[in-house]
Amino acid sequence: EVVWQNIGRENLDLRTVLVNPDNPNIIYAGANNGIFKTEDGGANWRNILSLKGQNHSVNFLLFDLQDKDSLYAATGNGLFFSPNSGARWNRIFQGKNSWENECTTLAVLSTSIYLGTKGGLFVSKDRGRSWYKEKGKLGSSNILAIAYNKIEPKYIYVACIDGVFRTVDEGQVWERIFVAHPVENGFETEEEAEDQDEQERFSGIRYISCDPNNLNCLYVATSKGIHRSCDR
Repeated sequence: EVVWQNIGRENLDLRTVLVNPDNPNIIYAGANNGIFKTEDGGANWRNILSLKGQNHSVNFLLFDLQDKDSLYAATGNGLFFSPNSGARWNRIFQGKNSWENECTTLAVLSTSIYLGTKGGLFVSKDRGRSWYKEKGKLGSSNILAIAYNKIEPKYIYVACIDGVFRTVDEGQVWERIFVAHPVENGFETEEEAEDQDEQERFSGIRYISCDPNNLNCLYVATSKGIHRSCDR
């Protein structure tokens, strides 16, 4: 019998969870109103970040690969960074409109930070001090997920409502490698709705992941099942 225990206490509407791999009793949870932290496996929680503005949800949490004390939070009101396990936070990205301001996913590499928003993909080469927006589809599409393999980080995969894009040179050139027809209002359409507003469009694509033990293997989760590629 599989037994589950509720350790969230009174914290409701949680959206993302991050566990410290060096100490599994330290857990961060992103909710619709901020970030909560426990250091005793869920017995006690405390709020370490409360967000202001209309959209204060926390959508994605991520550690820096080189430093587990450094924490990133992709939120509905920009990207926040803490250098000291959540004790102090600074906003290091704020979009020019509500779509860009809603951060959805994140990848932190040694040379670059890739930030997905509902208004496109942004990249920083200086640890968040300055940002530039990708061109083409990736600069306007709703970004859903970012994946890469730690062994070979030059290969980066971005899933958005217009398909899955790949770069093999850290973002100098992007190529679309998987297409799923966008759907309107959550229902399948016969053909791609190019004239529909970008932010109002949906997609059958949900998530992308890399096999950590096989550089050639990728998985894309869609509304019609899981797709696998064994040649990148």
